[in-house]
Amino acid sequence: MITRYALVSAFFAGILCAGASSVQAQKDDPKDFDRISPVVRAVQKCQAAVVAFMNPKTGRPMGTGVIVDGRGIIVTNVHVVGDHKTVTVQLINKTEHTGEVLGLKGDYDLAVVKISTTEKLDVLPPCKSDRVYVGEDVIAIGHPYGYSYSITRGILSATGRKLTLPSGVDIADIYQTDAPINPGNSGGPLMNVHGELIGINFATREGAGGISFTIPSKRVREVLAEYVK
Repeated sequence: MITRYALVSAFFAGILCAGASSVQAQKDDPKDFDRISPVVRAVQKCQAAVVAFMNPKTGRPMGTGVIVDGRGIIVTNVHVVGDHKTVTVQLINKTEHTGEVLGLKGDYDLAVVKISTTEKLDVLPPCKSDRVYVGEDVIAIGHPYGYSYSITRGILSATGRKLTLPSGVDIADIYQTDAPINPGNSGGPLMNVHGELIGINFATREGAGGISFTIPSKRVREVLAEYVK
C-alpha cells in the first residue's frame, strides 16, 4: 500500500484565502486572570517571532517561518522557499524585507533565511533540550490558507516517526501531532506550553484528520550550526 503525505505549503497547494487578518496586540485584563492559560502565555511570548513568506504574485502568505536569532536568522522548510535565492519576508507588524536563502538541508526539509533590518526582532530559538513527552500539549502558529497568525493546539501524538517526501528523501525520527495543520503552516513552529520551540511543522497525512508531522528542534540546531557562523 502506498501512503501519501502532503507538504503543508500554500506555495505548492496553490490555495490562498481572499483576505488575511492582521494581528492586534492587546493588554491582559486583570479580571481575566483565570483565562490566561499556559497556552495563552506561550502564544503571547512567541507570536511575534513568527513570520510569513509572501507570494510575490498575490501578495499573500505562502508559508511560515520562525526567527531563531536576533541577527535576522529565520528557519523554514525547503519546500516553502523552493529554488529561490531571495524571498519576501513579512514580520508581524506587516513590514516586508528581502530574505537571503543561506542554505538548504533537503534531507531535513529545513531552510535558513536571513533578513537585514534595524528593527529589534523577537526570537524563538530551538529548544536546547530534546526531552518531549508523548501526550503533552503543543501549539502551532502559522498562516493556513492565508489566515495570518492562526493558532491551533493539540498533543504530541508520537515520536520516532519516519516519512518519505515526494522527492523520495526519507526523514527519520520526526514527531507526530494532532494539532491542526494546513497549507500555509509549513515552516511554522510547534511549541510546548512553556513557549519553547520543539519543532518545525512540515507535513500532514493525506486523507486523515489529526495526523501531522514536525521536524524536531535538534535538527534545527544542526542546520543552524552548519549555515550560521
